[in-house]
Amino acid sequence: MSKRDVKAFLWDILKSIEKIEKWTKNVEFDEFVENELLQDAIIRNLEIIGEASKYIPENIRDKYSQIPWKRIIGFRNILIHKYFGIDYETTWVYN
Repeated sequence: MSKRDVKAFLWDILKSIEKIEKWTKNVEFDEFVENELLQDAIIRNLEIIGEASKYIPENIRDKYSQIPWKRIIGFRNILIHKYFGIDYETTWVYN
């Protein structure tokens, strides 16, 4: 387990969500597909969300069971390990 406090991981998740929301406001899917910088920025922050989620203790995950923790972590694994075949439509819908 990381030596970072759980609050730090929650902060990472929150900040990454805020960035993605800011960057995708008023952006259509076609713009996302054409903009490699935006793709990389969003994917990186989705990776951060997934990685930080791994360090949220089970008791907190259970308390907030409406959040799909396992799906978030699983999506991070896809982004990290299958980077060569990222489906941008799935990425767009996921964010």
